[in-house]
Amino acid sequence: MDYTPDISTYRQRYNLSFQHVEHKAQYVPFQGYYLFYQMFRQPHDAPLVLFLHGLFDHTGVHADGIRFLTEHGYHVAAFDLPGHGCSGGPKRKTEVFAEYRESLSAVLSKLRLEGTEKIHGVGHSTGGAVLADYLLSAEDAAMFQNVVLVSPLIRSNQWHLVKMAVPLVSLMQNELPRKFRMSTGAEAFMEQLKNDPLEGDTIPLTWVHSMFQWERNIMKKQPSQKPIAILQGTKDQTLEWKHNLKAYAELFPRSERILINEARHHLLNEQKAQKQLTYRLIHDKLKKEEKT
Repeated sequence: MDYTPDISTYRQRYNLSFQHVEHKAQYVPFQGYYLFYQMFRQPHDAPLVLFLHGLFDHTGVHADGIRFLTEHGYHVAAFDLPGHGCSGGPKRKTEVFAEYRESLSAVLSKLRLEGTEKIHGVGHSTGGAVLADYLLSAEDAAMFQNVVLVSPLIRSNQWHLVKMAVPLVSLMQNELPRKFRMSTGAEAFMEQLKNDPLEGDTIPLTWVHSMFQWERNIMKKQPSQKPIAILQGTKDQTLEWKHNLKAYAELFPRSERILINEARHHLLNEQKAQKQLTYRLIHDKLKKEEKT
């Protein structure tokens, strides 16, 4: 995207100033454009969590989750996926999911050059899918000590209907307008999304085709024995979440799959009770894995 933020204005708009935490942002070169990368660093040695956002969103949307992690003693690294937020990258690419995975690899390479050997991962929705794909694909996936996937993508809602409709729609147009459905019970957060200049407002049909291909490819991969955690809301209408949990059980047979009652897709920005439960579960899983 062409948007280049003034970091002070960006930090203020998305409430990313945290006490005793150093916040730095920079652009990382990647495939002819740049990824917008941020680091929230403690004043002392601490484990590092890499956070990945979901479709349409960007790092700033998850300020509360990043704050929670820093308050519990973690360094947090995050970047906007290609074509999202303040990162560059063309929206209309047929292999966009491969590009997401490669962008994650580029950021991990940067962290390794800076001396990071081990890392934890937290990913929401498409970001969760990217993390899962990386664990199943990359030779250096062992760099991740533990991973928590929050409402991770495999299939979107009304999957078969969309698969039938998209080829026909593609004959007439290249993209569709985004519909802001209630992906959380927190109305204030939904208003924030609707008025956010960095939120995506259209969905390229090439992205949908890429998602179909990615879903076929990931289900063919060799399962991983990594004991990841998966958090899923029972009122999620963005994904076919029941199918997705079964799929992730096949891909990660040692995974722990936890349902959060009455919660929708944006678990990290849900109403207070579900949000606090989500954060507590993430913290518990991170701490548990550190001790094993």
